[in-house]
Amino acid sequence: MSPSRAATTLRTDTRPDSPEPPGPSRQAQLLALPPLRAVARLAVPTTLVMLVAATSNVLYTWYVSRLGADAIAAVSLVFPVSLVAMTAMNSGLGGGAASAIARSIGGGRNRHAADAAEHGLALSLLLGLAFAGLMLFAGRTVFGWMGGHGEVLDAATPFARILFGGSAVTFVSGMLDSILRGEGNVRVPAIWSTVSLALQIALTPLLMFRAGLGLPGAAFATIASQAIAMVPRARYVLGGQGLVHPRAWPSRFSRDTLREILRVGIPSSLSTTINYLGIMVLTGVVARLGTPDLAAYGLGTRLDFLLLSFVFGVASAVLTLVGLATGAGRPERAAEYVKAAAGLITVILAFPAALLWWRPTLWTSLFSSDPGILGVGAAYFSIIGPSYPFVGVSMVLAFAFQGLGRANAPLAVMAVRVPVVLAVALACTRWFGLRERAVFATVAAGNVLAALVLVATFVRVQRQLATAARARDTAAADAPG
Repeated sequence: MSPSRAATTLRTDTRPDSPEPPGPSRQAQLLALPPLRAVARLAVPTTLVMLVAATSNVLYTWYVSRLGADAIAAVSLVFPVSLVAMTAMNSGLGGGAASAIARSIGGGRNRHAADAAEHGLALSLLLGLAFAGLMLFAGRTVFGWMGGHGEVLDAATPFARILFGGSAVTFVSGMLDSILRGEGNVRVPAIWSTVSLALQIALTPLLMFRAGLGLPGAAFATIASQAIAMVPRARYVLGGQGLVHPRAWPSRFSRDTLREILRVGIPSSLSTTINYLGIMVLTGVVARLGTPDLAAYGLGTRLDFLLLSFVFGVASAVLTLVGLATGAGRPERAAEYVKAAAGLITVILAFPAALLWWRPTLWTSLFSSDPGILGVGAAYFSIIGPSYPFVGVSMVLAFAFQGLGRANAPLAVMAVRVPVVLAVALACTRWFGLRERAVFATVAAGNVLAALVLVATFVRVQRQLATAARARDTAAADAPG
């Protein structure tokens, strides 16, 4: 298909409820770009924000460390819960809304896209309030189950109550960004996410030390920064400056619209939750091997999450582009975006994978000179490092399935992969007397096999969609008149 035809394939709905005039739109022009250029255009701003977020997290941890070991332990206790909640919101519910919006815009159904945005905002607010209530009343019990006790539990509880008490702000801000990404606008979310992170960097030491609030001051700084940056986001989305023009609250709840969001959001959230629970259990398995093993594994996973910052930017771009192409009835274009993104991520991650395989102590030596930690760290990166490109491809495909509106396949792969990896790792360490190298080999094998299964599944689904699209085109060409 020529670029000129591609630019006119995506139409704006000409019905009276459509706020846009007919003709080529910014989204149509985006689909007309070469696939790699389109992916890069949407990926770069998000990736830069993720790098700013990584810098902010490092500074945040440093500020907290000035309060002592108990404060660090308290934040470490709260962090997994926060990570699961935020990832489930942004990659789960937010991904479901972004997918529904992108597919609606791709099909020229702007009013339906606005309905999806309204329902997404309502769901994010209700979920944020529910999560805040849960953590306010049951947070101390949850942290006790996680092993918190004494002064660490006493410090974690008020910190979490403030941090999670503002979950509605956090979740609604994330949903506003998802709405904009669904319509292909990554500039506005990038700007205000950066502003929020910059405010957090500035406010955290002021509230913690200058105002004398201590650890609760860090939580106040986070919520205050998010609330300030949420206002311009809301004005942009609700003020009609974007392509999608939603109200702050749906005039009535539609079961079909909710189902469309949740059929992507729920499987994606479950997949993320299973993955992080698996990491938590695997951490326990490694911890039984000794302190050097635990420390090296922790340093390894920190670098893993840093590298995944690059993947997230590319993967979120794929979600939007695949959704637009699917809505426009162009499955072949969706496949081109996935190929371009998978190739890009493979190249990006191949460099650190090769570097760490060649010099496996390069990362761990920045934090420790302990021979035990360096030895286990070398084993981690020499075995798991080469599987990084496969992890990146898996993440790209998981977001591509979200764009298609079919998130069950990644969930099924994750639901099998995590228990199998954990079972094999436990068998190696408990029954066969093997150590960390067997655990790391199991993880690497799981990374490779999961990617191969997702690739095969995506190819099969794309062939089905392409066949259905050809059948529709043939039926339309044969129709009388």
